[in-house]
Amino acid sequence: MARFNVSKDDTEWLNGWWVNPVQDGSPEPDPQDLKETQAYIQKNYTPEIQELIKIQVRPTKEVD
Repeated sequence: MARFNVSKDDTEWLNGWWVNPVQDGSPEPDPQDLKETQAYIQKNYTPEIQELIKIQVRPTKEVD
């Protein structure tokens, strides 16, 4: 299991997690995008860091 070292003081990184909205302008996260992001965070970061990560919803959908 990969674990990345992140400082608890790195608020820019901790608050920099974004998921797509259900539709543009919606405050609701796309369920699949949120699920995948949460799974990635759970797999790669310690429980301490997971608690500090703030996932935000983008104002518009990002196209890959």
